Amino acid sequence: AVAGIIATAVLVGAGQVQERSLTMSYFNEAQDAIAETEYPLAELLLGRVLQRGDSKLSDAQYLMAVLFDETGQEERASALLRIIAPDDSRGNRDAHSRLARILANQTTFQSDPADIKRLYWHLTAAMEDGSPDMALAWGQYSLAVGDLESARRYLADAVKDFPEVWQTLGVIEATIGNDVTATAHFQRSADYFSEKLRIDPKDERSRIDYAQTLMKLGRLDEAKIILEQGKLLDPNGKWSWMLASLAVSYHDLNAATGKPISELLGYLDRALTYDPNHGLALNRLMAYAKADVTGNVELKTVLARVIAEGEQPALAHLAMGNLCWLEDDREGALFHFESATEIRDDVAVVLNNLAWLISHDTAAPDFERAIGLVNSALEKRPDDPSFLDTRGTVFFLQKNWKPALIDFEKALSGVRDKRSVHEKLAIIYQELGMPEISEQHTKLSAELMNTQTPIVPQVRQ
Repeated sequence: AVAGIIATAVLVGAGQVQERSLTMSYFNEAQDAIAETEYPLAELLLGRVLQRGDSKLSDAQYLMAVLFDETGQEERASALLRIIAPDDSRGNRDAHSRLARILANQTTFQSDPADIKRLYWHLTAAMEDGSPDMALAWGQYSLAVGDLESARRYLADAVKDFPEVWQTLGVIEATIGNDVTATAHFQRSADYFSEKLRIDPKDERSRIDYAQTLMKLGRLDEAKIILEQGKLLDPNGKWSWMLASLAVSYHDLNAATGKPISELLGYLDRALTYDPNHGLALNRLMAYAKADVTGNVELKTVLARVIAEGEQPALAHLAMGNLCWLEDDREGALFHFESATEIRDDVAVVLNNLAWLISHDTAAPDFERAIGLVNSALEKRPDDPSFLDTRGTVFFLQKNWKPALIDFEKALSGVRDKRSVHEKLAIIYQELGMPEISEQHTKLSAELMNTQTPIVPQVRQ
């Protein structure tokens, strides 16, 4: 009997050793597969280790997270890493380090304070700041909290391994007034991205970064060529926004050298043709209603000359309309807004976007002018759901519930951001004393919560 027990124990022990050996075999093969970038095989092998749930479980979880991170699956990587590197207690140092790097790439000064705090926790829990990877993560954290000196120090340590950081270092130096150093950094950034594009002309991210760096160096013509080449290679890329930004840069450069308003409006026209919702271009256009013209010539006279010469009449009418509105000449303003839409169909979109812009000005929203602008757009396209949504939103901000209700209900079937409209309709019906309908809109809004919505205002080109 004793011999039988001993034999059984030996067999069990041998089986356990064999199981551990098999687990180690899977794990080691997975490591080799990752090193060879054979990611599907590595995922299969690690899945087997995780299913076995024995001594290599934690190591397999970390390695699987590395695999997810390397293949661009950051959410899955983060979820696994948080199991072995929690947000509220110390865990695997390597996991804290990798999670910190993932979070750092997602964090900016606009991030939620809780997310910035979470990043700091994982940075400190990693207990490492000597590697270029962690120097980059600490630099990104420092930028998020506005500590430019620390950011500059950390990023200077990281830039040897991450030369794309030269651009950020240039921005930091420019921000603190070191223009000569900033220019030198931007030049190194331009050299780096130029070489990347030479190797891979289809690298969209590098092309955009290269163009932005050239713009910071004032080499606008070169930036334009780079962006237009990108648009030829991939017409569906983000080139419209970038080309609009470039046109605004041309505008600003020429404004500083005293070029005539007709020429400056031409650059804004080009920007808004590329992207009718370009915030910087819209703001520049609005500024002409407040501008001081050199030589003590009244702005209205200058704009009238531009209209008469016929060089940029549509945008000149828009600027003149804004000026008339500020001078309490409502009739004149509406005339100019409507003239602009008659000259060019696409100006209606600009009117709509201007209406959204000034109604959401946190310092001094101008609801009446916004209504005037969007009404002019609706004269041209009376059933456009985006324009109706904009006017409904202005009425909503004024707590003018019934007109807002009418516009939103007419717009609802055609707008892309239906969740936002349902949210507003829920509030409106509650304010009008109709809780049953309000509740239905609240439910519909909740059902759409996880769907992706466009950036407002919803532009229809």
